[in-house]
Amino acid sequence: MAHTPDFTNKITLTEVDVQPGRDYVTLNKEEVEEHIFIHWPDYIITSATIDDIKIFIKDVDTKSNHEVNFRCYGDACIFQGLWGYNFIQRRSLRAGDQIGICYDLTFGVMCFSVLMRNYL
Repeated sequence: MAHTPDFTNKITLTEVDVQPGRDYVTLNKEEVEEHIFIHWPDYIITSATIDDIKIFIKDVDTKSNHEVNFRCYGDACIFQGLWGYNFIQRRSLRAGDQIGICYDLTFGVMCFSVLMRNYL
């Protein structure tokens, strides 16, 4: 039986999130702290509040890995850099689509999935 991660961080994309040239998506910092940071060592969390850190995200739908930058600012955390190219463009995401992000303990990686498409 295939392992399916529990997508604890769910984001419904807005028009702003998917506009051309937008290279980041904002994550809810409380959800990141509750579901992701608890699995990361303190030095990685501290680094992410000072500067971008490079991470790989596994797209569980396409079984591919993609590099992005991760950073926390004040009350938000973001994926940026190649986010727009690797996820918005590559997956043809649109406003109203719901995506899921989580840290998968089984494989020790960040995971991504398109949970729901907006076909309107």
